[in-house]
Amino acid sequence: MNRRDFILNGLKLGGLLLAGGSISTLANLINPDKVKAADYTLYASDLPIVENYFNFTSLSERRLTNQIIIHHSATTGDDVSAADIHRMHLQNGWSGIGYHMFIRKNGLIETGRPLADIGAHTYQHNNNSIGICLAGNFNNEMPTDMQMASASKLIGLLCQMYSLSPNEGTIFGHRDFNATACPGENLYADLYYLRQTASNFI
Repeated sequence: MNRRDFILNGLKLGGLLLAGGSISTLANLINPDKVKAADYTLYASDLPIVENYFNFTSLSERRLTNQIIIHHSATTGDDVSAADIHRMHLQNGWSGIGYHMFIRKNGLIETGRPLADIGAHTYQHNNNSIGICLAGNFNNEMPTDMQMASASKLIGLLCQMYSLSPNEGTIFGHRDFNATACPGENLYADLYYLRQTASNFI
C-alpha cells in the first residue's frame, strides 16, 4: 500500500485515536456569536484536538477567510508543541503563536491563535487566511502519516466551515507567497494529496 492509499484508507476508517490534553472538536473552537447555530452540525467531528488557552497581548478579528496556508515548524529531531511555538513567537515580539492550528508528529492537533482572529504566519496574507503548522523540518524529513491524516481532515472541516473548495486556489504552502523554504520540500510536494484527501470531508 502506498502513502496516498494509506492516508485515504485511514481517513475512511473514521478518525485517529490520539492521547493527551483536553480533547475538543472544531465545533468547540468556534465563537457561538459568530457562527449560525445550524452550522454546528457541519463541524462536529471525531477529530481530536487539544484546546490551548494561551494569553495574547493583542488580537484582531479576521473579516475574510479564503485561504488556508500550510507551514512547518522548521525544527529537526524531537517533537515540539504549540506551547513551544507560542513561547518562541512571544520572544519575537509577536502577540503569541502566529498559527491557528499546530499538528504534532503523532497527529495530535493543538490549537494556537483563536480561529476567528488574524494570524501572524504569512506576510501580507494574514488578514484572509488560516495558518496550519506541522511539527518538523520537511526539508530534512517526511511528515508522518498521522500528521498527513490529521491535516487532511482538518483542512476538509475548515473548508466546510468557510465554504471553500480544497484546491490550488485555496490551499497553499507558505513559500507560495513569501521568500521562504517553508513548508519544506517534502511537505510542499504533498500539498496535492492534502487537497485531494481533504475533499473527502466537503
